[in-house]
Amino acid sequence: MKNPDPDDLRKQLESGPLERPGFTSKLQREIEEAVERKERTKPRIKPVLCFAGVGAIVAAILLFPWNTLHTQSDAAPVADTAITATTASLNLSPTPITTALLIGLRTEHEPANEPGRALKPMRYSTYRTMLIAPVRGQLQKTSEGSGILMPYKQNFWKIDSLVHRTKTDEFHYLSAHLADQPVKPEAFPDDESEQLNRTETLLFAGNQYVSIGEAEQTVRGGAPYQADRIWVRTLPQLKEGHTVQFYNKPVDKNHVSIADVYGTNTNISGVLASISSSLRGEVSGESWTVQREPGHWVGKVAETPRVTTTAAVPDSYALHDFPRELPDKVVNHDDLCCNWNAIRSSWPQATDALTSPMNDMLVIFENGKLKFYPYGQAPGSDPQLVLNLLPGEQLVMAQWATDHYVEEWIDKVGRYLAPETDKRVPSIE
Repeated sequence: MKNPDPDDLRKQLESGPLERPGFTSKLQREIEEAVERKERTKPRIKPVLCFAGVGAIVAAILLFPWNTLHTQSDAAPVADTAITATTASLNLSPTPITTALLIGLRTEHEPANEPGRALKPMRYSTYRTMLIAPVRGQLQKTSEGSGILMPYKQNFWKIDSLVHRTKTDEFHYLSAHLADQPVKPEAFPDDESEQLNRTETLLFAGNQYVSIGEAEQTVRGGAPYQADRIWVRTLPQLKEGHTVQFYNKPVDKNHVSIADVYGTNTNISGVLASISSSLRGEVSGESWTVQREPGHWVGKVAETPRVTTTAAVPDSYALHDFPRELPDKVVNHDDLCCNWNAIRSSWPQATDALTSPMNDMLVIFENGKLKFYPYGQAPGSDPQLVLNLLPGEQLVMAQWATDHYVEEWIDKVGRYLAPETDKRVPSIE
């Protein structure tokens, strides 16, 4: 087959079947001129755009409020901090919150005077638990109820504050039970010839251990008698029962010593001896507690009166710092995003703060409110959720759920806590 002549093809294109000229010489020249104009324009535009882009980046670096960025610790290398800061500046949207927080709070109450009682009632505490979790991308308070609901091994347990009253006695005590089982009120011995007040206070709830303060008040030999003790216990130990009438039971073995949680190869005895060397009382490590300080939990050991052969001294204690970090089995996921001074520089009125283990949620305690932020959100911007605290309310528990446990906790906590929200503590959406 004979190949067609190029000149013939061009003539055919310029004529039918088109009603008007198709690919003409004029059109070809116009296309070539347009391409030539485009090529001439490129060198002039490109440097301008590059210069503008660099200028924008430099301006962003100079104007960004680097002092508000949160770093992992003061000891972080300078290079790592710079990389973190640069990444934060380029990430315009904070990481979505995927973590859930189960938070337990305590409120202390002054009792009302009751006529006919020689002893004034003692201060007591009430508790509430809230679950804060993301639902369809929006952070919400999904459940709230009285008492402290806490995960323990494969189950949820509930700690309720109950009251037992008689004509002469008043007991505010803690009852621990599996969350899917009903609470069982306890019976206490009652001596009508003696008035006795007793309170138990939950100071800390972890995933294995709880810290309990005990106070007892009575009249002995015509004189008021008050005794105070403080312990760390496991949940089963709390469930076992209560020591009543301290003066008849000077030893309470139902607790965990500080040496028990650190182990035998940690020279705890030497640390305790160093603490007690300048004190009048003794520091055995049997009596201790977990106490909240801004941004973290700390261990405190109790100084108690030395045992003597003279008349018994009422139980009392004074707390002293324990100079070691608490092990993870006592306080898990207690790492704050940054040091406390960095928090206060961004939130000057903050009294406490929490960071999720996934570093996606920051909780600020400020001006009687809980403020929830996505981690990386600039200070000064609005939080995703705000909840009111009761006057004087204190943190006793912070437990975190991640991954598939979030939905599981939403379901289970919703069943175990009362669905009605306390109307005295409205949320601010």
